[in-house]
Amino acid sequence: MPQFVQFNLSDLTDMLGEDDVKSILSSFSCPMNKDVEDFIRNKAIEFSKRGFAKTHLVFWVSDDQTEKELVGYYTVAPKVIKVDKKAVSKSVGKRLRAQGINSHDDNEYIVPAPLIGQLGKNYADGNNCLISGNELLALAVEKVKLVQNEIGGRFVYLECEEKEKLLEFYQENGFKIFGKRLLDRDETGIDGEYLIQLFAIL
Repeated sequence: MPQFVQFNLSDLTDMLGEDDVKSILSSFSCPMNKDVEDFIRNKAIEFSKRGFAKTHLVFWVSDDQTEKELVGYYTVAPKVIKVDKKAVSKSVGKRLRAQGINSHDDNEYIVPAPLIGQLGKNYADGNNCLISGNELLALAVEKVKLVQNEIGGRFVYLECEEKEKLLEFYQENGFKIFGKRLLDRDETGIDGEYLIQLFAIL
């Protein structure tokens, strides 16, 4: 089994200093998703400082512990989602209602659900081959579970471009489509005018 270790970006910055961490992040490459690459290189440290979203770096470690490579990262942020009642089955709706916040709109559920805001593998030097997308997503979901074990909650959500392979990937990992969101002005490097929203029950 592959061995992975994770570091909260804020903790790593405290340990190594911001300049050294920026040097590590500058080598991150994700040609398939420039938004993922731009975030980790230019925004992640500031987002962590301001508490908008916490980034977690994932490193592959060799069996003898002598080699360590940055293979990917993910971010988690506190959010609340609005789910149209027509978008889910009655059984899922009951679970959403049980965890939900009272809404003035009878046509939607409002539910606290951490956002997996960024998820990407590092393609520099072939490091993407050291971890699968399924493994990286599982690490992010497990992190959300650990947090919810302390504070409560049963849902997690994410957003992605409307691309068949991406949607298949997330749906195969238990996520369900519940809506779409128009892009903000500062969201660049993303195809289309909106993102597909998906959630999973943990």
